[in-house]
Amino acid sequence: MSPTAENSDPMYRLLVEKTVDYAIYMLSPDGIVSNWNAGAQRAKGYVASEIVGRHYSAFYRPEDVAAGLPDINLSIAREHGRFEDEGWRLRKDGTALWAHVVIDAIHDDDGRLVGFAKITRDCTERRRQELKLLEAKELAEKYSQQMASLSRFLDSVISNIPASVLAQDCSGKEILLANQQAQRLFGGVHADLTGRSVRECLSPAVADYIERQVACVGRDAEMLTDESVVDTPLGARTLRSRSVRGSRPDGEGDYILTITEDVTEALAAYAQIHHMAQHDGLTDLPNRAFFHDRLEAAIADDAASRGITAILCLDLDNFKNINDALGHAYGDKLLLALAQRLRQQLREQDTLARLGGDEFAVVLPGLRRLEEAKLAAQRMIDATGESFLIDEHGLSVGLSVGIASTNSGSTAEELLRFGDMALYEAKRNGRNRYEVFRPELEEAARVRRQMETDLRRALHLGQIEMAYQPIMEKDGRRIAGYEALMRWNHPVRGQILPLDFIPLAEETGLIHDLGTRALNLACQEAITWNDGESVAVNLSPVQFKSPGLVETVALALADSGLDPARLELEITESVLLDDSDGNLRTLRALKDLGVAISLDDFGTGYSSLSYLRSFPFDKIKIDKSFVQDIGQSREALAIIRAITGLSNSLLIHTTAEGVETREQFLRLQAEGCSHFQGYLFGRPQSSDRRLQAVDDAA
Repeated sequence: MSPTAENSDPMYRLLVEKTVDYAIYMLSPDGIVSNWNAGAQRAKGYVASEIVGRHYSAFYRPEDVAAGLPDINLSIAREHGRFEDEGWRLRKDGTALWAHVVIDAIHDDDGRLVGFAKITRDCTERRRQELKLLEAKELAEKYSQQMASLSRFLDSVISNIPASVLAQDCSGKEILLANQQAQRLFGGVHADLTGRSVRECLSPAVADYIERQVACVGRDAEMLTDESVVDTPLGARTLRSRSVRGSRPDGEGDYILTITEDVTEALAAYAQIHHMAQHDGLTDLPNRAFFHDRLEAAIADDAASRGITAILCLDLDNFKNINDALGHAYGDKLLLALAQRLRQQLREQDTLARLGGDEFAVVLPGLRRLEEAKLAAQRMIDATGESFLIDEHGLSVGLSVGIASTNSGSTAEELLRFGDMALYEAKRNGRNRYEVFRPELEEAARVRRQMETDLRRALHLGQIEMAYQPIMEKDGRRIAGYEALMRWNHPVRGQILPLDFIPLAEETGLIHDLGTRALNLACQEAITWNDGESVAVNLSPVQFKSPGLVETVALALADSGLDPARLELEITESVLLDDSDGNLRTLRALKDLGVAISLDDFGTGYSSLSYLRSFPFDKIKIDKSFVQDIGQSREALAIIRAITGLSNSLLIHTTAEGVETREQFLRLQAEGCSHFQGYLFGRPQSSDRRLQAVDDAA
C-alpha cells in the first residue's frame, strides 16, 4: 500500500488513531500539522481542531524557535530521511515535556517529498526520574550526615519508579537495592534479592545479563547504555538498561546502579507499524515502496557481481469480471490464493510484491541469462491458469506479464517503466502471455501518451465530429436513418478513424466524455433533418457500464429536443457478458426513455440467446464479416439465415452491415433482412453532406 495522507487499512488506522502512549501525526513538507491522534492529544493537550493546520514549531520553546531548531530538524529529516532526538517541548498549557522525537521523511512513488511522519513519546517522567536519581546520588555524596533521611526519600522514589532499579556492590557482588519492578522482572514475584549475590537468587540468563552491565561500566562517570533480549521469569523480554558507577556513602567501595526498562511491547508496536508501512494489508506481501527498495538493492548487488536483475510486472486478466459478478470479498480471497501460488514459483531470494489492485511485481536478482526470467514468467502464467476454488466457486483468471532487465535499463525507475510497457504489449497481444521489453515499445508508449494528450485537447477544442452513413429500408430506395460514426480531425494527422482512438479512450477513461459528445452531437444534428430519419449511436462496453449512462442519454434528448423514438442506441454482444441483472436494468431504463435498442455485431462470438428472450431488442445487426462471405461461404449464409429466421420469429428488425455489391443486397433481401447499410448505398459523411436520396440504380 502506498503511504498516503489517508491509509485505507482499518487495522492501521485503529493502531495509529487509538494509540495513546505515542503522539503520531503527519506534517506537510513545510511542517504544517495535517492530522492528530489520541496520543498526540494526550501528550500535548491540543485537540485536532486546535492544531491541525498550524506549524509544528508551536511545540518548541521560544528560544528554540529563535534558534531555528524546527526548520533545522525538518532539514535533517529531508536530507537524511530521518531525524531523531530528545529535548524539551511545550504543551498547550505552556508546561514543558521531555520528548523523544522521530521525524521520518515520506516520499511518493516518484520520489517526491509529500510530508513527514512524526512520532513523539513523552519521556518527562523518565527524564525527571533519572535526574532525581542523579541528584539524589550527588546529595548523598555531598551531605553524608543527611543519609538517613535521604535514604528514606530515595526508597520511596525508587519504589515508585516504573522502571527496574538495581544497585550491586562492585566488590562483594551482592545486591544492595532492588525495587519492586526489579524484583518482579529479574527474580519473580516472591524473590527477595537484597543482600544476595546475583548467582544465588537469579536465573543464569538474568545473572549473566546483570554481571555484563557491571563488567562494562568503567570507573569514570559515563553512563553505559545497553539493549538486549533476556530470558527472564516473565519470558523473553527486550531490556533497555542504563548503568553508572557510584561510590557508597559509607566509604565501603563502589556500586553499580542499573535502571532497566522493559521495552518489549513498545518495540513490537513499532515493528508492527514499520511492517504495515512496508507490506500490503491484504496479502502481507511487500508493497510498492518496499518493492522499490528491494529492486534498488538487487540492481546494486548485481552491478557489482555482473549479474542480471529482472522484474516481472504482473496483471490479472478478467479480474474485474470476478469482482463485478461475485463481489470484492471473493476477489480478495482470490488475490490471497494467487499470492500463495505465485510465491511457490519463485526462488527464496526473489521478491513478490503487490503494487495495488490486481497488480503484482517480482524482483529476480542474480540472473545469468534473461531466459531465466522468461521461464519464471511462464511458470507463473501456468500456475495462474489452474482454476481457483473459492468458497465452492471455481474461478478462472489469466495472467499477463511484462519483463524488463538491467540489460535494457540501469535504474529501478527505468525497469518499472519498461516492465509496464512490456505488460501493456502482452495485454495488447492477447493477454495470458508474457512480453519482454524492446526499445521500440518505448516509442510506442510515447506515441500513446501523445495521442492521449491530443485526444484530451481534441475534446476541449471540438475536433471530434460526427459522420453519418445511411441505413436503407428493405426496398433499398428509402433512407430509414443513419448510423453516427465519430471522426477526429487532427490538426497534423488529419482525419483519424474510431478504430485508432476508441481503444485508447476506453483504456484512459476518456470514452465517457467521447460518448457524451457523440450523443449530444448526433441528437443536435438529427433534430435539423427534415424527413425525421432516425440516428443510431454506438455505446462502447466501458461506456455502458457507467452508472450515469441513462441520465446522459436523457440530457442529450432534452437539450436537443429530439424525439426519443428517433434515437437508436447500439450495443455489442460483449456488453452482455457479465452482470445479467444489472445489464437488463440499464437496458430497461434506456427503453423507458423511448429510445430504440439494437444489438450490434450479432453472432461474432459471445451471442446470448437468453437476452433475446428476456429483453425486447428493436433490431439485430448482422456483422459485415458474414455479409462479405455470403457468396462464397455456406457457413456465412447459414448464420445469416439463422439470424433472420430468429429475428423474424421474435418480430425484431435486422440490419445487414457492410453491403458493397448489388448481388449481396439482393441475396440479403431474399433472406429476409429488413434494413441494409454499406458502401453500396453511401459512405459516412457530415450531417450537411449526408446522402439524402437514393437513385433507382442503387
